[in-house]
Amino acid sequence: MKSPRVIVITGDGLEHHYVTNKLAAKIPLAGIIVDHGKPVSKAEKVRRYFRRYTIPQLMSRVWLALLRKAWGNSASRHRALLFVFGAENCRQFQHPELLHHVNGINTPDGIREVASFEPDVILVYGTGIVGGKVLSQVRTIALNMHTGISPYYRGCDCAFWPLHNKELHMLGATVHECVKDVDGGRIFGTAGIELHADDDLFAVFARCVDAGASLYVQKVEELLQGKLKGDPQDLSKGVEYMAVMRDARAERKVRDSIRAGMIRRFVESKNVQSNSAPVVVGR
Repeated sequence: MKSPRVIVITGDGLEHHYVTNKLAAKIPLAGIIVDHGKPVSKAEKVRRYFRRYTIPQLMSRVWLALLRKAWGNSASRHRALLFVFGAENCRQFQHPELLHHVNGINTPDGIREVASFEPDVILVYGTGIVGGKVLSQVRTIALNMHTGISPYYRGCDCAFWPLHNKELHMLGATVHECVKDVDGGRIFGTAGIELHADDDLFAVFARCVDAGASLYVQKVEELLQGKLKGDPQDLSKGVEYMAVMRDARAERKVRDSIRAGMIRRFVESKNVQSNSAPVVVGR
């Protein structure tokens, strides 16, 4: 019997390398398509910003970008991801012979690249929205790994908003069917994370990615064995978070809460509950 042709569509950051490497270690892949994004001129970027945001929203985005630069976000994020993932697991793709690069997965070149594999299964992680013309190339199913617990946390920054809402038990990842609805489609599994007392904002994100990568491997293996089962999402539950919602005020709130010990208290509370649980001795 012919083996299913499985491809990955992903980005080119540390987290993308990590998830893809975990998949490639267990799943026979026909190819890895790395989307570097469609080139856009500065003038077009400005036009897009003005179409997408109001003037106050634009000012908030600029202010947030300045704050992040002052806080050293880029370096802090890099260090946290290397620490959680292990540098050897995420600095680069471990199967360069499988790599194919595109500038925009939904461009004609991107669609042709996907079609050239005649894929039975498409595995998506960490790209922009994959359009219908790409998804129509798959013969069996397209899956996506989302760093959030669907349907309760959908859309952007779903490793951030549970911290903002002080719902740390809702941090984790989801593997679901990749359809036109943002983080929609049948849910095949969710995974929570194990926080550490000294985790910062970026370590939390990395732990969601780590949990999601392990879940992804498990669910793809179940798919290839014919054992994958899913449940439809109720999109009336939860919230679809938009990028513009994460403004400077929200960012400060989360940072201040972490600095004040929110994560540490959550971890200590879980440890107390675990230690106080009754011990059942088997006969």
